[in-house]
Amino acid sequence: MTDIERIRKKIKEFNSDRDWDQYHNPKDLLIALMSEVGELADYYRWLSHEELKKVHSNPEQKKKIEEEIADILIYLITLAEKTDIDIIKATEAKLEKNKTKYPVKKIKGIHSNSLEGIKGKE
Repeated sequence: MTDIERIRKKIKEFNSDRDWDQYHNPKDLLIALMSEVGELADYYRWLSHEELKKVHSNPEQKKKIEEEIADILIYLITLAEKTDIDIIKATEAKLEKNKTKYPVKKIKGIHSNSLEGIKGKE
């Protein structure tokens, strides 16, 4: 059993024990997922690179970030389960697609922003 399968089973059991499956439809899971991403973003908002280093080196603050990331993963795994998506296969397929879309020789050291366009090495 892979780590992802093991954690998926634990999540499913946790939700089942609490009879929460009745609330876990894709729309509400997505909204919950977005809320958790927002909570994580709140911890990062307006912080400089140096301030983020301090946050990540503070055990109490880092623990809060870890918990938000865990909440995000829990909702994402549950959403994938409820929509019958193999999250590992989907991720692997997307990575392969991205290799073609963003070949190393063409895109290395470059990123883009929908407002600013391509940034990086020229």
